Amino acid sequence: MKKQNIFNTSIKYTKGVGPKLADVLTKKCIYTIFDLITFFPRTYEDRSQIIKLGEALNVKDANSVILAEVVNITSVSMQYKRKPVLVLTDGTSLFEIVFYAGKLPFNLEVGDKIYVTGKFVRGYNGKIQCRLQDIERPSKNPITFGKIVSIYPLTEGLSQKKLRGLIEIEITNFQATSAYNIPSSIIKKYRMTTFTNAVTEMHFPKSFDSLKEAHNTIVFEEFLAFQFIHLSESRPNILTKIKRYATKNILDNTIKQLPYSLTADQETSLTEIINDLMSEKQMFRLLQGDVGSGKTIVAFLAALIPCENNCQVAFLAPTEILAIQHYNTIKKLLKTFGYSEDIKVDLLTASKNVSERGYILKRLREGRSHILIGTHSILNDEVMFKSLGLAIVDEEHKFGVLQRNKLLLKGVNVDYLLMTATPIPKSLAFTLFGEFDLSTIKTMPKNRKPVLTKYKEKYERDHCYKFLKSRIEKNEQGYVVFPLIEVDEDKENYITLSSEFERAKNTYFNNIEIAMIHGKMKDYEKEHIMDEFNLGNIKVLFSTTVIEVGIDNSNATVIIIEGAERFGLSQLHQLRGRVGRGEKSGYCYLALHSEMNEIIKTRIDIICNSTDGFEISERDLEIRGAGEFLGTRQSGIPEFKLGNVIKDTEIMKRAKDEMRLILSDEKSKVEFYKNNESFLERAYYLKQSIDNNNEQNKD
Repeated sequence: MKKQNIFNTSIKYTKGVGPKLADVLTKKCIYTIFDLITFFPRTYEDRSQIIKLGEALNVKDANSVILAEVVNITSVSMQYKRKPVLVLTDGTSLFEIVFYAGKLPFNLEVGDKIYVTGKFVRGYNGKIQCRLQDIERPSKNPITFGKIVSIYPLTEGLSQKKLRGLIEIEITNFQATSAYNIPSSIIKKYRMTTFTNAVTEMHFPKSFDSLKEAHNTIVFEEFLAFQFIHLSESRPNILTKIKRYATKNILDNTIKQLPYSLTADQETSLTEIINDLMSEKQMFRLLQGDVGSGKTIVAFLAALIPCENNCQVAFLAPTEILAIQHYNTIKKLLKTFGYSEDIKVDLLTASKNVSERGYILKRLREGRSHILIGTHSILNDEVMFKSLGLAIVDEEHKFGVLQRNKLLLKGVNVDYLLMTATPIPKSLAFTLFGEFDLSTIKTMPKNRKPVLTKYKEKYERDHCYKFLKSRIEKNEQGYVVFPLIEVDEDKENYITLSSEFERAKNTYFNNIEIAMIHGKMKDYEKEHIMDEFNLGNIKVLFSTTVIEVGIDNSNATVIIIEGAERFGLSQLHQLRGRVGRGEKSGYCYLALHSEMNEIIKTRIDIICNSTDGFEISERDLEIRGAGEFLGTRQSGIPEFKLGNVIKDTEIMKRAKDEMRLILSDEKSKVEFYKNNESFLERAYYLKQSIDNNNEQNKD
């Protein structure tokens, strides 16, 4: 029998599906045979027990199954139409079923015996009525009774009976004609059931135990396909490198000179990075830490190793403001530790003029520039390193995979360190960063004080500004952050950055120097404003989320976040992290623009009651889901059929480990490609659905 390609065969070719039904099925994203057989039930009902009517009356929250005999067929008038009514008995009592659609199923007659599934209740007139779910004649292979029955999500024009019938036909064909399966090496290793058996069990389960096993198999299969896409695209093969770092004396001396002790997590993370750098394996490491946990100093210390060994470091930041801040911080650290003459740092951004840019590029090509800090400008083809050894990228979610790979191609097997101040929930770390080794900084430096966070409703905003003004009078500084720069036509009632800046300038701060900053401004304008703010000449910065990451002013103690309900929890936590970075306490006011409801209250309570970024990110993920947590367009995470990246963390980790092993060297990769053609088709089919979703989200 000819093998069937379930990924390319349209649902239109399924027996019993015409053009009209095919259109209905597309509403549930069923386009191919694969889509149909993996359109899994939303729940299951245990209908294995046939009970009596008296017992069924006591079952309130589930359907019951009764074997009944038709004793009469009558009708009732409803909305000027006659509706057929069956009168049945289970041998103990009578009950009725009204057929509101106006038609009896399969030509029932008095004396026929049928299995009835539904909820049984006693009506106002004392008669027992059935809220019908399914009805079926006795048979050797029943569909709706005597077993665990699948219940599917439906749409208009699609019934449980019709959908079950279509799935049963294609499952039978799939068992006989499909070549698709989970890679045999993995089935053998984990003693798993086949994909065919798992899919069959998901639709027609023998028991709840076997159903659980099938569920886990399907989750593993789709996670494995996802990790194949993610790892094969996101990272080249795990490569070896010529051992290029012989010494780390500068690093060791610098640690001895630190005016403070590194936290335990900083020490552990630094040790992991050092071991990677000194090894013969290319480093791919994610360094994540909460706001203010000290990631930058760890990255700086790690960068000293390439600098000492005649290699260069590229430090890529998402914004010019953050790039300038990193540049100033590293310059200051090198001067403090006495290395400013030996290790040269340059800053490359779009605002550099032609002469400055040419000078920096020449120094870089000649190896006289050891650390290059910059924005997207670093990625330009004209930027060439003499010997790039380490690439550090801050907040990679602001960049894309292609941009990352472009940076890595500026050297040979460049070690790669990704930093993020947005704690990645464990579940997403395995999902999105499966190609990375993970280092985490949770403990905070001893001098960091938690920021006091309160929310105020719209009518209480005045209090926030008065408090901010009182702190400014004590020679402190602050931020006011808005979700919108200015009003769109469809958002006329929104409070925005531009409107509130003018109002505040004429009321609360009429004798205080304030400034506005946002992403639409020229880079040199933003740089000038940030310089003035850091010098203390500007007391209050009115801003969008351009200040979300990395901005460090130890004198800023108050932040007012306007329209706080429009931000994600992790983003609120990031913004809150801009204050309380010095010895003084920090204060965060969440000013709500919408009326309080249960959803807003839940989210606001979380941010007000926790300062743990890891806990907050987990809760944020639970509430919003992966796509919204990451930003739908950027996430690259498909709508999994069964897998849940939050709940199925361990299965995702196993899938990641297996795929990393498969792709770890050229020999195993070639063998895998050769022996698993159908799995590759399945993975590419998943990739196609991700790409299609991304395209739709752009519209």
